[in-house]
Amino acid sequence: MSIELLLAFLCAVTYYRAGRMESRDQAVDLSFPWALMSALLSALVLVGFDASWFMLLLSQIGLFFGIGFYRALRDPAT
Repeated sequence: MSIELLLAFLCAVTYYRAGRMESRDQAVDLSFPWALMSALLSALVLVGFDASWFMLLLSQIGLFFGIGFYRALRDPAT
């Protein structure tokens, strides 16, 4: 197993757990959509762009900031 696949799997699991923690007291469970976004982004970066593990890590960090930015725009009070 290559380091890129291991990192992609680790990021998807991390986003799944973060989505589960984020939606603890809400009606909507965000764990699956967040993990799916991470997995699709990993597939795009690794297969589409044939990038290295460093670019995969940067794209996952960008996804983290993108989710945070979206949530800040959607719920400015929290």
